[in-house]
Amino acid sequence: MNVLHICRNLAGSTVFPQMFEALGAEGIRQTVFVPENTEANRNKNVPRDIPTHYAVTLRASDTLFFSQKAARTVPYIEANLDLTDVELIHAHTLFTDGSIALGLAERHNLPFVVTLRYSDIAVIWKYELHLRPLARRVLRAAKAVVCLSPVVREQVLRFPGCGGEEMEKKCMVIPNGLDPAWLEGTVPRQCPRHPVRVGFAGNMNRRKRPLDALEAVHLADGGKGRFVFLGCGTGPLETKVRAGLRDGDRLMGRVSGREAMCSFYGDCDVLLVPSVAETFGMVYLEAMSRGVPVLYTAGQGFDGQFPEGEVGFSVPSGRPRTQAARLEALLEDYAARSARCIEGAGRYIWPLVTKKWLAVYQSALER
Repeated sequence: MNVLHICRNLAGSTVFPQMFEALGAEGIRQTVFVPENTEANRNKNVPRDIPTHYAVTLRASDTLFFSQKAARTVPYIEANLDLTDVELIHAHTLFTDGSIALGLAERHNLPFVVTLRYSDIAVIWKYELHLRPLARRVLRAAKAVVCLSPVVREQVLRFPGCGGEEMEKKCMVIPNGLDPAWLEGTVPRQCPRHPVRVGFAGNMNRRKRPLDALEAVHLADGGKGRFVFLGCGTGPLETKVRAGLRDGDRLMGRVSGREAMCSFYGDCDVLLVPSVAETFGMVYLEAMSRGVPVLYTAGQGFDGQFPEGEVGFSVPSGRPRTQAARLEALLEDYAARSARCIEGAGRYIWPLVTKKWLAVYQSALER
């Protein structure tokens, strides 16, 4: 099987190279095409041993004019890539990648599948009504529509003009995968430390809500020295977070790389990242792989991956008091929950997730 990936967001994510390399390990031949709007991102996060072609075919001025992006990019691909042996196209976003895949599919009679992400659902679809006709065209033409979580799938099926039996059949859930190395040497936690270290990992911005996490920790603590905040990340809210730290709290700044993040999670007893929106939420899965129970945002990407209470609890974004109460609940049956976290994370390793993608690809070719 020969797959052409259209992946606008390759430069900003390490998930995509891991996915492409995992597919390559299963014998899938691939080419990755990256439409960019800046030379600065060229050749970032290139997957090993997989042909990857960056091209500046996008412009800042056509951010929401996806037909222009496709009109510029499709001819470039035709002129610079060999499509002779391509059997399937995988678009990794609905609008930018999806519009390009749709153009190629119509001109070359190729099947394509599309993955939906946070920007597709929570931003563009909700606020840009003039883009809905394009979204319907892509979703209806795709042989498979893949969401990262059950919550997103339910949102897709409720979109006007995108329901029905056919969409029910071809709209499925495949989560992001985890490098098996995250699970190496992990053993379940027997009990939390005193004081309990509540971790936060992510960008210090409004979407991730680090100030809410800090407030929740202080509310749960109530001045009794039972909970402290342990954060990592940088961003526009970093100064405010640092100003709000109390005795025992720590903010480590930027932490990058698997080994460094393993060490960070090793210092945490629980994880709280109350983002206002998440496509999936890899930080929850990473923490779980180290035996750390999690609080994740209700109604977003990670919600629904596990039964409520199994590895942690869903919490409403913007409600620090509720999050504080759930911190207390997270400590109950702690050792058993820690063990379930490790076992649960093991279900998401790339070799297992890749098999689901192989099934989707095969099904798309047969449709």
